[in-house]
Order: sequence, then C-alpha cells, then structure tokens
Amino acid sequence: MATSSRRTQNAAASASEPKASRAAPTIAAPGSPNPAVSQVPPLPALTLRQVQYFVALAHSRSFTQAAHALSVTQPALTAAIRQIEFLLGGRLFERSAHRLTLTEAGTTILPLAERLLNAARGTFDDMTSTFALQAQTVRIGFIPSVAARLLPVLGTLREAHPNVRFALSDLPNSELVAALARGEIDLGVGVRDDADEAGHAARADGFRCDDLFDDEIVLVARRDDPLASVASVTWTQLTERDLAVFVRGNVSDSLQRTGGSQNLRLEPKYRMEYTEPLYALVRSGLALAILPRLYTLHLHDPALVALEVTAPRVTRTVALMSLEGKERGPQVSACRDWIVRHLAT
Repeated sequence: MATSSRRTQNAAASASEPKASRAAPTIAAPGSPNPAVSQVPPLPALTLRQVQYFVALAHSRSFTQAAHALSVTQPALTAAIRQIEFLLGGRLFERSAHRLTLTEAGTTILPLAERLLNAARGTFDDMTSTFALQAQTVRIGFIPSVAARLLPVLGTLREAHPNVRFALSDLPNSELVAALARGEIDLGVGVRDDADEAGHAARADGFRCDDLFDDEIVLVARRDDPLASVASVTWTQLTERDLAVFVRGNVSDSLQRTGGSQNLRLEPKYRMEYTEPLYALVRSGLALAILPRLYTLHLHDPALVALEVTAPRVTRTVALMSLEGKERGPQVSACRDWIVRHLAT
C-alpha cells in the first residue's frame, strides 16, 4: 500500500508542476505527403517510345512497315497507337481498307512529336557524353556558301572551350529551317528571306533570328568578256545574255523579283547543282553565272572574274536562327552568342 501512496503523490506533484513548452513530434502517416517537400507535378502517361511509334507510323502510313522498322509486332503497334489516341483525347489517323492518313489533329501533332523526339535524343547524347568525354555537343546546320566564314569561327570557339563538340550539317536553306523547326539541329546559319516560304517559317512564333551580315549577288564572267572591262554591270546589260544559277537556293527567286521590279527579262537558262559546273559554263562561254559573293571567296581561276551588279544592288541577309527558349543547354546559348559576336557586321 506504501507503493500505491507514493505513486499517488508523484502523480499529484506532476500535475501541479508547469509543463515544458515542447511540441510533440509530427509523424506522417505512411503514404501521406510530407508538407516540407514541394509537390512535383506528374508527367503525362505518354512515353517517348509511344511518341516514336506515332512518328514512325505517320511517315510510313503502313502498320506493317512501321512495325518492321520499329522491330515490334503489328498488334503491339496497333495497341500502342490506340493508347496514344486515348491519352491525347482524339484520333490521330483515319483508317480505311486501303489507306491510312493523318487526321487534322495528327498533322498538327506530328511536328511537335518530331521536335520532342529530336530534343530527347540530343539531350540523351549530352547526358551520356558527360560520362564518356565530358563533352557538350551543339548541332549546327548551315547553307554551304557560309562555310568559309562560319567554320573558322567555330574553330576559335573550340580552341577557347575544348569540351564543346559540333555535329555539323550543310543543308539547303529550306531544309535548314525545317530541320530547326523539327528540333534536329540547335542552330542554323542561313538566309532570312521574307519573300520565300522558309523566310515565312523563320518569322513564325518561337523562332529567333540574329542577322549576321549581307551577302550581295554578283556576276561571274570570263575575263575576256566585254562586261569584264568595267568594275560593275547593271541588270539591264544582262537581259540579252544566257544566265546560269544554282538549281537550289533563292538566287533564282531574287532574279525574278529584280526583273519584275525593273521590268526586265531575267530568266536563267541553266540551273546547276554545284559550283564547278556553274563555273564550267562560264569558262566555255555558254553563260554568265549569277551567284552570292560568298561562293566567290575562293575563286582563284585566272580565266574568271567576279563583278558587282548594280541598279539595283541585290543582297540577301545571312542570319543565325534558333528556337526561342528551346536551347538544350547552356552550351547552345554560349555557341549562339559566340557566332553572333564574331560574325555579325
């Protein structure tokens, strides 16, 4: 009974003493969110592999061919496409007995899906190269005529930052803009021509254009041609001569616009793919060549001469193009700034 009496006294004493102001520890229930940790928004259930399935089928327009290219069974591909359509909330393909076409929504989604895949591939390459080479790769596309001015600038960048690597592609201007829109390249050095389709695309939302310099259109003639006796010629003097241009590019369009504005007939007779056949036409006396001055920087043929063409002087704007706010990493932004700083005039 003495023991019971002491317990009663201790309990009474404890009740009469002030209690310490100490918060009791909070123990979160299993599975409940920790209020101290910010919530991470969930990612959509759509996977990169499913996006790849959609892009492959959109290009092949055949379940059999797409399944073969992806190394999956046709039922698996069919099920994946149905799952994608369910997750996105609508049909991506119109199916018939003999034809598979994209719906309007599918046509809109395709370039977005291509951009996502290309960005993912580039980012994965950067992630793996971090461990392999501690290197950072910047994918750059450029029109062939700017190579002589662009590549030395990239060489100096590489010397200043040895860890930077380049994946380089020379492309026609229209393909350059399309590759940039699809996310296949990070930067594009090409022509910003507001009058052509590529120029309209480059002015679309999400595109950034940093003008670098103007490249004038010149005439290449034989040194013994009567026109070569003067420093420059006019477009009027070329109306009765056979002209040769590149089959691709915007020089032919520039000729048509110039002729139209001056009420002159300036229609190319020959269209060549490469520089050497163009110069061969001039050497043979079959034509005069109209081309951007950049192509003549390394013209060392003593039989040929490059001449200015005036009234009016026709130029094209060479610009550095990129996707606004879509850089894969700081190395892309640094490379863009370097090119603008060393090429812009």
